[in-house]
Amino acid sequence: MNHALEVPNPTSSDLPVVSVDPAAAVQALKPLARVTGLFVLLRPRQWVKGGLVLAAPLVAAPGAAVTHIVPLLGTLLSFLAAASAVYVFNDLRDRERDRAHPVKRNRPLASGRVSTTAAVILLVGLLAGTAALTTLLPALAGVVVAGYLALNLWYCLALKHQPLVDVSVVSIGFVLRVLAGTIAVGAAVHPALLIGVYCACLALSLGKRRHELAALSAAGGEAGEHRPALRAYSVHFLDQVVVVNLVAALIGYVGFVWTQTPPYGPVTAGLTFPFAAFAVHRYLQMIAMGGSGGDPVEDLVRDRALLVNLGLWAAVLAQAMLASAWHVW
Repeated sequence: MNHALEVPNPTSSDLPVVSVDPAAAVQALKPLARVTGLFVLLRPRQWVKGGLVLAAPLVAAPGAAVTHIVPLLGTLLSFLAAASAVYVFNDLRDRERDRAHPVKRNRPLASGRVSTTAAVILLVGLLAGTAALTTLLPALAGVVVAGYLALNLWYCLALKHQPLVDVSVVSIGFVLRVLAGTIAVGAAVHPALLIGVYCACLALSLGKRRHELAALSAAGGEAGEHRPALRAYSVHFLDQVVVVNLVAALIGYVGFVWTQTPPYGPVTAGLTFPFAAFAVHRYLQMIAMGGSGGDPVEDLVRDRALLVNLGLWAAVLAQAMLASAWHVW
């Protein structure tokens, strides 16, 4: 007698038939797509720029940054909200123009993933959030955040179409981040640091314009078709001013470090200058030979050489700051 356990072998006719309605599936995914689109509209990848709010106080006055961590973080959140509000406002104004751009047409508003009404509601929320956060900051830091927001909204309305003014406004935005963070912790403002940040960011903005011009030339497009200010630029001109501003940024950096880490300022400047110079040289190599420069944040994140250099640079600078604070050298 065979006592082996018999296991039924279901055939395809025994299995339930599940039908999927494509229209219903698409409808179910729409809410998720809207939420994702709204998040993308905030440009979260650009939030790394807010790191300057923290970086300046941590380098210039680490002790004050620790004791004033609440206003410092409040300043950071204020800038993140203000910057996202500017991005939403800009995309609202440029959604028709973006639809004709090969890359920007994929943005949430231009592609239709986010409705105009939803974007306006998001914008109002961001502006209200920024206003609420600034009331929690030291008065002068709140004024700087408000100035940043007003300047960049003006940029979206008119200034971005004015050659040289466009890149200057973008660079001033970074300087205001540094200034607000420094004020939030009650530290002294260092002109050399502000000059260095301004010139470095101006060089990156000009490098972005260079990338756009080079891409248009390669594609046979007309300069100024999407960004009118490009008509006043040329690759040769931008190559020159990028170098000038990077040299000025190096000078500003050395001046800041030299005076910020007494009595080891000269030693700190000498030890960290090679890292600063390598960053400049690598960036110039990337925009001149590698076709980079379109998105400086993306370039930094993807380039291993720059990341390694940045890590070593930060490590040496941190050691110098600790030595200056504790006088252990």
